[in-house]
Amino acid sequence: MSETQSSYPFASARVKALEPRLITKEKLSRLIEAKDYETAMRQLTELGYGQSAPDVEAMIQKELEDTDALLLALSPSDVFTHIVRADRDYYNLKVIIKLLMRDQSIDSVVLAPGNISVESLRRAISENNYFELPPNMTDALNYIDKQFTVVSDPSIIGVALDRAYAKEVRDLVTEMNDPLVTQYYTAYFDLSNIIALLRVRAADAPKETFERAFLKGGLINKRTLMDAFDVSDDSFLSAAAKGDYSAILAHAFEDYQKTGSLYMLEKTRDDYLLSLLEKHRHDMFGIGPLMGYYVAKQREAAAVRMVMTAKQGGIDADVVAKRLKELY
Repeated sequence: MSETQSSYPFASARVKALEPRLITKEKLSRLIEAKDYETAMRQLTELGYGQSAPDVEAMIQKELEDTDALLLALSPSDVFTHIVRADRDYYNLKVIIKLLMRDQSIDSVVLAPGNISVESLRRAISENNYFELPPNMTDALNYIDKQFTVVSDPSIIGVALDRAYAKEVRDLVTEMNDPLVTQYYTAYFDLSNIIALLRVRAADAPKETFERAFLKGGLINKRTLMDAFDVSDDSFLSAAAKGDYSAILAHAFEDYQKTGSLYMLEKTRDDYLLSLLEKHRHDMFGIGPLMGYYVAKQREAAAVRMVMTAKQGGIDADVVAKRLKELY
């Protein structure tokens, strides 16, 4: 689809008509409170989720496939479509490499395609031939191959592919030049870098480990975060989280100090990103409604999977409710 401002109202109107079908916080609460897994499955079916697919994973897959088809049909910008699907390409690539390293079949997992077919990724890795892949991905894979001739360190794979993803998105965001998309991904990279820094510190890894993992694309530069590496926890947020980020992360950081878990920081990051989109939910002449709906469907799928997995595992409802990320 071409870049046409006139198509934004049409896309916005379509997703606005679909929004009432989203699983709200209230509907999800009823799902959490269902007495057992079977009751929760019936509730999902009654909500029309997954169009009566045979199991919860098939339901989720159906919803995400339909959302992808909607994105492809409605997106006023091919560049935007590429941006929001790029993370799936790099996730799929990591999974494929991991499976092949373990001599496991790719058929053992269900992978939803992004901009690149799963088969194209599998063939490229199996044949060690990357000519069909995007330049950033190709460069990362060549780098991994080169590094593995020296030392077989699996961590190299994740770092190299994360950096390639960041560069690809950064270039596309610059090309699209949309204020909301720029704000969203700038915040994503800034907050992800802060969390990555804490992860490296918690693992007692050297500072250089974070230097390699740093993702360009945010406003907080690498030097600022490197300087924050050695400060105490009490001073960490003021040193690393510049601007509004300190207040955004404050409550989650307190949880991290108590528990040592980064989950609430990741939740806070994702909740903040969703809040940026919610502010543009009614902008009929921008990308906000479509982007918000697309992200909301990914968030909805993750919430359904968490709740249903908890039902199967007998996890307490209060624990699940606390860990759930905000919905649209």
